[in-house]
Amino acid sequence: MSCSAHSGMRKIESPAAVFLSTHSVSRDRYKHTPTITGRREGGTRSRGVPPPVIDQAKPLVTIVTVVYNNAVHLEQTIESVLGQSYRNIEYLIIDGGSTDGTIGIIERYDDRIAYWVSEADRGISDAFNKGIAAAHGEIIGILNSDDWYEEDAVAQAVEKIRYEGADIAYGMVQWWDGDSPAEKVSADHDLLDREMSLNHPAVFVARAAYEWIGLYRTDFLFAMDYEWLLRAKKAGLTFTSIPRCVANMRLEGISNNYWWRALKEEALAKSLFSPGVGHTMFYYCKIVKSFTRRLFERTGITAPVRLFHAHISSVKKTRAGR
Repeated sequence: MSCSAHSGMRKIESPAAVFLSTHSVSRDRYKHTPTITGRREGGTRSRGVPPPVIDQAKPLVTIVTVVYNNAVHLEQTIESVLGQSYRNIEYLIIDGGSTDGTIGIIERYDDRIAYWVSEADRGISDAFNKGIAAAHGEIIGILNSDDWYEEDAVAQAVEKIRYEGADIAYGMVQWWDGDSPAEKVSADHDLLDREMSLNHPAVFVARAAYEWIGLYRTDFLFAMDYEWLLRAKKAGLTFTSIPRCVANMRLEGISNNYWWRALKEEALAKSLFSPGVGHTMFYYCKIVKSFTRRLFERTGITAPVRLFHAHISSVKKTRAGR
């Protein structure tokens, strides 16, 4: 059902929005003061160009892309945002000081990007936080430069958050191995206490949620998204599921390349919110499971892995085409 079909529906306030409307909370407390050394910036906002006039009945959505030296894939990411069926979007790109052709690609789209900045940062969490601090949207999505959206991803998220009163909407993702679709991955926020059961590119967050519980921890280098989502769940923020694939992810991303460190940070995040529940054992079990899967895949023994993912694992993964 399209968003226009809900034109007569009443907006439901999310728990985060209700909290902020009834408590004295500084809306600047979640802001981040960015580094300014060696900064380059652009986009329509930096030149004082007013945003286009779009249906004001629809909420503004901010999409943030963080990138560092990824000229190979960035353009596909940009095109997927600019090609969304939902039009009331401001697009921000936060670059970590790239030295390849990344800045040239960004500059080609300068008149269609609300704001972009290139400067050294303190890692991915820092880049996320800078993007959120610069966002004007009521809803915020974060899309890394290895990933890309399905055409109606934002429309689906707006419908869920705006008309169901949720703080966070999430969908399924399609994993890609190079140029070939690999597995479609399910999502379930009820499993967050157990493991990272959502994929960050398919997550959209109401701005009020960041204002309530804060931004990403910069001491987490690989599982910052899991820590934030678990924090959100423990704080009582509401989640809603989009029952379809809304984003695509390449398997060569940083969390996949440093999977053992990401798992260690997952265990740390769990210990912060549920201390003394055997998180060390969880960590070692996940290490053994991940190592075994990779060993099977390298040796071409994929049948047991697919059987486990499709029928046993709590987070289901099915082969492309299934």
